[in-house]
Amino acid sequence: MEVDYRQPHVYTVGSNLNVSCNPMGTMHPAVMIPRQKKPARDWQKVCTAMILILTLVILACLVLGTIYIIELRMEFKKIQKDQVEKSSQAKSIGAPEVKKQATVAAHLTGLYAAGNSSTLLWEAKKDNAFVSGLHYKEGSLVINEDGYFLIYSKIYFRGTECKSDTMLEQKVFKRTNRYPKDLPLMAVRSNLYCPEKRNLWSRNSFQTGIFKLIKGDRILVRVSDPKLVNFDQFYTYFGLHKL
Repeated sequence: MEVDYRQPHVYTVGSNLNVSCNPMGTMHPAVMIPRQKKPARDWQKVCTAMILILTLVILACLVLGTIYIIELRMEFKKIQKDQVEKSSQAKSIGAPEVKKQATVAAHLTGLYAAGNSSTLLWEAKKDNAFVSGLHYKEGSLVINEDGYFLIYSKIYFRGTECKSDTMLEQKVFKRTNRYPKDLPLMAVRSNLYCPEKRNLWSRNSFQTGIFKLIKGDRILVRVSDPKLVNFDQFYTYFGLHKL
């Protein structure tokens, strides 16, 4: 009898009698189900989308800002053009032009005193000295128009012999055609004091004030002793300015 090798013989070892004689025919092979992976790059897509949106918003803001600036420039040019046209029309009609008011001021520097006079003479043109909007005549400034003026004067006294009874005085006067005598505006007076009995001495005397003056008034300065005045331009000066 020939052995049939088409169906292999299966032998059961053990005491489990419920096992089928043909296990290969009843058992099914296990099926491996792959696990579903989550998308790892979803957050990258979200970030990319947000960046694109922000970029578009920024570009839109830049475009709108540029358009706004261009409109402002056009409006400014239009206003300038209208002003030029109005001024040209006013000139053609004959409207009076507004002229810039000239500066009315003067700064005089020390020069000397004439003879025995106590009225000081001044330098009106050289170095720091100047006169504008009025004129200088014989030690005085002549007012050419009415107004309020700030007047100042500084005198530098010095000497080689100190005496305690020496009087140092400077006065600013106004000379006007309405009164026969000069009218004092300001005055500074002080006694020379020599505590250490030194021979060389010096004193500064300064005064300033605001006064109403009219056309034709003359302003001048007098001192107690012109021989004690240092006439250097940086130490002794006198001037005014219209407010």
